[in-house]
Amino acid sequence: MAGKSRFIIAESSIKSFFKQSLQNVFSREQLNGIFEERRAAWNLPIATNSVRFIDQLQKRGILTKTEILFDGYLNNKERYITDSANVFEVAVSLVNKSYLSHYTAVFLNDLTNQVPKTIYVTFEQSKKAAGNSQLKQEAIDAAFSKPQRRALTEAKYGDFSFLILNGMNTGRTGIHTIENVPVTNLERTLIDITVRPSYAGGVYSVLEAYQNALPRISLNKLVATLDNLNFIYPYHQAVGFYLERAGYSGKKLENLRSRKKEFKFYLTYEIQEKDFSEDWQLYFPKGM
Repeated sequence: MAGKSRFIIAESSIKSFFKQSLQNVFSREQLNGIFEERRAAWNLPIATNSVRFIDQLQKRGILTKTEILFDGYLNNKERYITDSANVFEVAVSLVNKSYLSHYTAVFLNDLTNQVPKTIYVTFEQSKKAAGNSQLKQEAIDAAFSKPQRRALTEAKYGDFSFLILNGMNTGRTGIHTIENVPVTNLERTLIDITVRPSYAGGVYSVLEAYQNALPRISLNKLVATLDNLNFIYPYHQAVGFYLERAGYSGKKLENLRSRKKEFKFYLTYEIQEKDFSEDWQLYFPKGM
């Protein structure tokens, strides 16, 4: 009883701590750390360990435990959330140093009014030594004649799905925070959905995002980000095509247009009926 009574005495302070915290989603390990750091300030008895502390947080309605079950290579996760937690905070808590991307970032950057039911969570691979693979037209044709590869690690969370993407190492290029959630910025988002259009609802949704981005986009930042990402494939041809179709015109677009176009490229994967842009040396869906 003594342990319980001391927790109740400290309850208002404990509630205030979690209410004032910028973090709304916690792992058990994080709660263990908070317990060790704050137990003296909250005057919790020696008999109270972190297991009992976490149990009291749930019993007193301060945090709610939720379990997230994965299909794929990730282990199932348990998270403890406040009443203020949203689905995006839960999603980005699942993998260390991850951020939200693709259509989720389209929504969070105000490029669509459609609330995504699939939340895209990207974590980056470790840095690898630069390869010396040379691009060939036959290899490009073969790769884009097939469906886009899709991530296999997914979890259900209420009405939402979390899709975990193992992205290339970029040094977290173009990541900013929106309401304390790390997410790709406007320019990085446009590039990511150009590279993986099926993670944004397809090429027409990508074009709509470009159109909605025009009043706010920095072409200097977009091109700098594209160059920094240093893709093997000539994605500048696809980016330029989208910008032009979205209604952008200007010196930076002409700079993109004047870049070397050694290969014929594709706007998306597995195009059934296609047209070809001479300007951008790019195949795109017929009628687009």
